[in-house]
Amino acid sequence: MRKVVPVSIGICLVLSLFTGVFAPVPSGRALSEGGFTYAVVGTVPNQTTTIAGYTGPGGAIVIPSMLGGYPVTSIGLRAFSNCLSLTSVTIPNSVTSIGFRAFNGCTALTSVTIGNTVTSIGDVAFGACRSLTGFTVDLGNPSYSSSADGVLFNKTATLLVQYPGGKQGAYVIPNSVTSIGDYAFSDCMSLTSVTIPNSVTSIGTGAFGGCRALTSVTIPNSVTSIGSWTFSYCMELTSVTIPSSVTSIGTGAFGNCSSLTAAHFLGNVPMGTTDMFDACAPGFTVYYLSGTTGWTNPWYGYPTAIFPVVPAPAQQRALVLHIGVSTFTIDGVTKTLDSPPVIKNGRTLVPIRPIIEALEGTVGWDGAARKATVTLGRTILELWIGKNAAKVNGANIPIDVANTKVVPEIINGRTMLPLRFVAESLGATVGWEQSTQTITITYQP
Repeated sequence: MRKVVPVSIGICLVLSLFTGVFAPVPSGRALSEGGFTYAVVGTVPNQTTTIAGYTGPGGAIVIPSMLGGYPVTSIGLRAFSNCLSLTSVTIPNSVTSIGFRAFNGCTALTSVTIGNTVTSIGDVAFGACRSLTGFTVDLGNPSYSSSADGVLFNKTATLLVQYPGGKQGAYVIPNSVTSIGDYAFSDCMSLTSVTIPNSVTSIGTGAFGGCRALTSVTIPNSVTSIGSWTFSYCMELTSVTIPSSVTSIGTGAFGNCSSLTAAHFLGNVPMGTTDMFDACAPGFTVYYLSGTTGWTNPWYGYPTAIFPVVPAPAQQRALVLHIGVSTFTIDGVTKTLDSPPVIKNGRTLVPIRPIIEALEGTVGWDGAARKATVTLGRTILELWIGKNAAKVNGANIPIDVANTKVVPEIINGRTMLPLRFVAESLGATVGWEQSTQTITITYQP
């Protein structure tokens, strides 16, 4: 007798023959192609790939935009970590995220090119990349940009994201920066000094951790907290001044700064931790101003002492200028300009010499190089006609991160410099009144 197979069972048998054809690729399955290890994620028809590792020969690589027939949308955590043979990398426009420590420890990596679709970069993504000289970001990227000296910025929050580990010497952070990201300068082994502008209000976790050559750091009075491990292992730092605005210091903030002998506090006692100055130099002492409150001896286990009152600062200077007017005032006294301030590309340009000389600074001009040198106090600015980057105490700085058309110009035979950049680089503040087109500059010598 012929057996009859129930219809339901028959359908199941037929479908089972096509399982390999119609079933989706298992999410997260590890695969490899062209030296890249990757995983397919998501469900049909929206599957993408995440790069999980790299086994290729290194050198200069271009990450593919497709692997296994699926678009590459992310570089996973530690995907290229400690790839010592990698010298340069180009990230395609398909990638939207770069994971935690993705390229950490790639000590031969010299350059990184980032496509226009990247919207997320993880902490320490390029940490300990000691040969990295700069980032190049596609101009169409809405989230990130790179400055003339290769520093990677978050456009939205004007947040310093990554500082090239191969940069050497001093760095003056631009006045456009309002916060410094977590691990932004982490393991920048050749960074010797950093000046933080008074536009910055927060400094991220581990921001300067492992900067072992750092000997000097200027923390402005705008910063209210110093985070965990912010300056840990800055082993050449011998002293630090904490402004009165700081109200808290995090875990291990200056831990293992083995040459740090003193911390000078200018305000009332902040919140601290028992390990904030852990493993500093023998005899390390916290100094505070007479008349400030809350101090004990010891304080969180650290010895304290009073240090002399800081001399009163010199009187603040005030300058007032008007667009189109060839005079200005300083502390109420009228002075004459070579030519009136003008607005070009949305920014004010001025003949800077009379202004700087009124502040008792100097301005030099190199006709062959078409370079103006502005000196005031301890700051030296170098600006070139037609160039959108300048030097501040030897460090390359973009004149205007948001507007690359802002450059020094010669107008009617006079050298005209971008006022806000020059003033703020010298430590002054600039105010603007649209209705009267009035510019106010205040400067504290």
